Amino acid sequence: MKKGPLLLLLSVLLLAAGCQPEGSSEKAAASQPASATGQPKVELSYAFWGTANERAAQERMIAKFMEQYPNIHVSSIYAPGDYATKLTTLYASNKAPDVFLLHKESALQWAEQGKLHNLKEFMDADPEVNEQTLIPNAVMYWDEGKIAGVKVTEESFAIYYNKDMFEEANVPLPPVKAEDAWTWDEFVTTAKRLTFDRNGNNALSANFDPAHIKQYGVRLPTYLWHLFVPSNDASMIAADGSHLNLDDPAVIDAVQKMVDLIYVHHVAPSPIETKNIPEPTLSLQSKKVAMNIDGQWIQLDLAAAKVNFGVGVLPKLKKSTTIQFGEPIVMSATSKHPKEAWLLYKWLLDAEHAIDMYASGLWMPLLKDYYTKPELIAKWATVKPGHPDGYEDAVMRQTYENGVNSFDYYLRNIEQINLILSPAIDDIFLGNKPVKEAFEEIASQVNAVFKGTYP
Repeated sequence: MKKGPLLLLLSVLLLAAGCQPEGSSEKAAASQPASATGQPKVELSYAFWGTANERAAQERMIAKFMEQYPNIHVSSIYAPGDYATKLTTLYASNKAPDVFLLHKESALQWAEQGKLHNLKEFMDADPEVNEQTLIPNAVMYWDEGKIAGVKVTEESFAIYYNKDMFEEANVPLPPVKAEDAWTWDEFVTTAKRLTFDRNGNNALSANFDPAHIKQYGVRLPTYLWHLFVPSNDASMIAADGSHLNLDDPAVIDAVQKMVDLIYVHHVAPSPIETKNIPEPTLSLQSKKVAMNIDGQWIQLDLAAAKVNFGVGVLPKLKKSTTIQFGEPIVMSATSKHPKEAWLLYKWLLDAEHAIDMYASGLWMPLLKDYYTKPELIAKWATVKPGHPDGYEDAVMRQTYENGVNSFDYYLRNIEQINLILSPAIDDIFLGNKPVKEAFEEIASQVNAVFKGTYP
């Protein structure tokens, strides 16, 4: 789910776009024709983006919802390429969707501006979907006691690898349990054993030629450059919420360790070299890369490509962790039917209503029962080919027990901060500057625009 300049424009335009007065559910329902059940007919709209498979799954969920609630009709608004523009137009014409998917940065800002419904009102009264029934880090708050949204699906990171490549190199498979996670040195050594030059020498050999690498041991998500900061028992945000910890030695060390995989250990491709390597699924399938650090959504493509793949828990620095993220689903403050909108909202969060997408390996549930009850776990986390052996420990339990939300979930001014931070990260991963130097150069600029955090 990529974000771009349109989102900045969207935030500005929405400030100028008026919001229609909120009407009560009862008053709006009274003006609607009766359904076949004799209940007033209610019209809702739901907006979202996603792949073609995700669109089909969402529309199946909506169809099932309308079967369950025949007095409620839901119009789907699918906008995969121009989502920000579409929402801007809808808001400007007082036709905001009742329920919709939204990028996390915009969700918190819009909630502050009064554009989103405070969902705590519903959660406090609902025994099925509330803060206790959801997994940790699922709920997004814009203030104390004020809920902007809940992630529509959970997403987290692990090691995905080609089993055949491990067997050919006679290398033990990655561990799946947090307590058995590789130390960083063990991870680096394994990656070296799986990195080969064009002459067949691995990266442990004295004859290894780093200028002509044929097979890399690991591929990195450089966009998630802070992946191992929590594992180093550190945080990107100061404990008192006053600034970014760009001068914290533990933060610097965690980021530098990722960069060193490229330029010191020569086991991972640089951003420039990555351009000549197929996308993650094909790079594992074609044996250009042995391990890929990626989000769990890659499982769907790996299974479809019939790659003989496995999954392992991420290596650890001081403790075993993984990073979580996911975009929230929200409710418009201008919805004329908030009670019915909440029924739809709940429906979309229940994995049972699109269990095929969870079983495929693409999505992860938000309800706690799907991580704790064996009969529900069996409906998705053990289903093959989307979930390899070890998934329950390496991803499902790791997410539930040791997951940490990406730090940008909490920043009030993330777009402006990223304008300063992103070029520095590019310099770091291009090998132009060490992490400490790059962070020192921008620390004062970043903290000058830092505006604190959300709860």
